[in-house]
Amino acid sequence: EKGTKAPSGRSRGGDILRVPDAYIPAAGARVMSLTDGTSKMSKSNPAEGSRINVLDSPDEIAKKIKRCKTDTFEGLEFGNPERPESTNLLTMYQLCTGKTKDEVIAECGAMRWGDFKPALTDAVIAHFEPIQGRYAQIVGEKGYLDDVLARGAG
Repeated sequence: EKGTKAPSGRSRGGDILRVPDAYIPAAGARVMSLTDGTSKMSKSNPAEGSRINVLDSPDEIAKKIKRCKTDTFEGLEFGNPERPESTNLLTMYQLCTGKTKDEVIAECGAMRWGDFKPALTDAVIAHFEPIQGRYAQIVGEKGYLDDVLARGAG
């Protein structure tokens, strides 16, 4: 039975190790590349401009979004197989703002890429800001990580 056995399939002494259920959100389960809306965004892709890294500076994020692949169609839309980059970039915006698809389309559907890209840039930067701030705080606090590791090992 799922969740009652160890990953190896054997029960272990004491409490049973439960295998967690996967959480796969409806939007953003796969974030696609900035250079090819049909390929998954990946840190193993040698093209640095194909992805946004969590620790990219606001200037790096802006540069990558400004250069990302788009199309020549008017307006923006979700779900058109001829427009994978539109779906990808709108989904990124949706994830970073917490808005629904309908809210994103109401706000951005009539935009041109030149208007949308700065809005997406602002949303991505704002989304990563607390993560980047916490990272900077942790690495800036001398000995913090060593203390955490020591407490965990004890």
